[in-house]
Amino acid sequence: MQDPVETRLSRDNEALLRKQVDAWARNDLDELLTLYNEEMEYIDIPFIDRPVRGKKDFREYLEMYNAQFVPGTVQVEYVNIIANSTSAVGELSVKARYIGDGAPEGGVDISWPVVLIDTFVNGKVSTEHAHFDSQAFARAVKLAAP
Repeated sequence: MQDPVETRLSRDNEALLRKQVDAWARNDLDELLTLYNEEMEYIDIPFIDRPVRGKKDFREYLEMYNAQFVPGTVQVEYVNIIANSTSAVGELSVKARYIGDGAPEGGVDISWPVVLIDTFVNGKVSTEHAHFDSQAFARAVKLAAP
């Protein structure tokens, strides 16, 4: 039988992951950043040599990253979430209208898989690893373009 505290923390961490992803999809950076520790670290796995540390730098990164998508077009499907008392893994399918590098004028609708691995300390995200295939993302842009 699982410890009730472990069960509660697992559920809390799953809910936190969902809240985090939902805030990102809405581009609500103020709400999103309340979910992270001040000393947080974010690592985009294709770019492991460029971790983002601290909420200020993370906000700047998100502003740049989210500018690649038409506001209001990001949709996230939760494929799978596994959580325990210290971490959560979210397998996601994301769709958005991409207007970044390589997109035709007016943008292009694309979709791509993402896996997030979050570690929590004191009820907030401490580290986040975002796994996505950057080549698959580039192919999705190329294939979706007219």
